[in-house]
Amino acid sequence: MKKTLAAVAVLGAFAGSALAADVQIYGIVDTGVGYNHVDADGLGQDKDSFEMKSGQASGSRFGFKGTEDLGNGLTVGFILEDGILSDTGVDDKVMFNRESSLFIEGGFGKFAMGRIGSLNNGQSSWAKVGMINAFGTSDWGGYSAQVGSIMATAGQWDNMIAYQTPDFAGFKVYAQYSMGNQVDGTDDDYNDAKCGEENESTSDRYYALGVTYNNGPLAGYFAIDSKNYASVTTKGGDKVFKDVDDSLTVTLGGSYDFEVVKIYLGAQYFDEAKLSSLGGIVGKSPYTNGNFSTANLKATGYSVTIGADAPLAGGKLMAAAAYVDGEQSDFEKDYGEGKYDFTRWVISAGYDYPLSERTNVYGVMSYMDDEIEGTGDNKGTDWNPSAYTFMVGMRHKF
Repeated sequence: MKKTLAAVAVLGAFAGSALAADVQIYGIVDTGVGYNHVDADGLGQDKDSFEMKSGQASGSRFGFKGTEDLGNGLTVGFILEDGILSDTGVDDKVMFNRESSLFIEGGFGKFAMGRIGSLNNGQSSWAKVGMINAFGTSDWGGYSAQVGSIMATAGQWDNMIAYQTPDFAGFKVYAQYSMGNQVDGTDDDYNDAKCGEENESTSDRYYALGVTYNNGPLAGYFAIDSKNYASVTTKGGDKVFKDVDDSLTVTLGGSYDFEVVKIYLGAQYFDEAKLSSLGGIVGKSPYTNGNFSTANLKATGYSVTIGADAPLAGGKLMAAAAYVDGEQSDFEKDYGEGKYDFTRWVISAGYDYPLSERTNVYGVMSYMDDEIEGTGDNKGTDWNPSAYTFMVGMRHKF
């Protein structure tokens, strides 16, 4: 109720200020139905489901954005964007969870502050990694060959500072730094530990540097980013010092449009990345035993993907395949002499058909195969879960 009243208040404020600046209300409503079959192979529970889902092709959302011309080539603007579930009407716990940013831009480029998505993310105006994959960063049923199922992504970050250079012959350079997520004392990624102060070792922080290239049919992307994990937390009022290594990802890819077909290629090296950040079966159906969970395992490895889309019968045919290979990071420090190796194969095919400029229908089918193999002390503890999905839906933009 409080969030509803807050939204009404925001609407009223924007209505009153619309004459003073260029303010827009925008959004996407994306709803579909799908069938999923998961053969967990002991990694959680086998499951067959037929259900309605929101945000399969694009996350359902509504938002406000506006700009004001300051003169002398300067523009100030804002983006306030909230993710919603169109099948239930529920939104996230955090209002404007997708983005809440204030920016200024001019001949020097663009400078922004606030809650902003990482470059290796799909839910922000700053997200760029989707350009290297035919299915982008959307869910497409949960077990598809989209970026979030094959590469370690970094999500949104609070207290972010971001900079984008002007366009130099098709090149743009990006830099991001977050002073810390969840600095209000809420739970972090480490069991019941609490986060601490902004821009201190008690909070997770984030760094990124990236480059995009767009020139005619050729597009390219390169980024290096790191999660600087909190090394001090509190439990029961006591400080706990953790020996943790920061994550690192190096992502490279691009596309080339031959007009009759557009080809996508992408690759990533990841280190100290949680398997949960790769989504898929491990993220959705983790094996848990006491304090141990496969979803919390940190892995070092790589992923590669190839895909294509092509115009067909007034719509667009899409296909992609990917492979992920990794092993548990720092296993001797965390789990004695045993560790786990992880591999994933995934393939997807789909079709998207526009009913108008703002409305389209789509369908996608995917197959995913994971393998987690224990070695050393964990030898013999193996899982080979798999999943397939069929889903159709409709998306409307306003």
